[in-house]
Amino acid sequence: MSLQPLRLWRRRREAPEDRVRRVLVRAIRDLPRDCRDVFLIHRFVGLSVDQIAEHLGIDQQAVEARLAEALVRLSRAVDEAGCGGASERK
Repeated sequence: MSLQPLRLWRRRREAPEDRVRRVLVRAIRDLPRDCRDVFLIHRFVGLSVDQIAEHLGIDQQAVEARLAEALVRLSRAVDEAGCGGASERK
């Protein structure tokens, strides 16, 4: 017996928030290490740009550039996965 119908059924049951979360986790994992480190420290540890720069021994512009790159890549991943459309935010 094929499990394909069961897999399709599970996908249909998945909440949009779960799908976005799954896409984001994968996208964060796929970020270049320097961007990922800055993003995770900023978003989940809560350090400021100044604090991250001091902690990593880099200048503020480098932190800002890495954070911006991470956000662009994550946004693109969500859009490409079809999770960012206005119709799904209703």
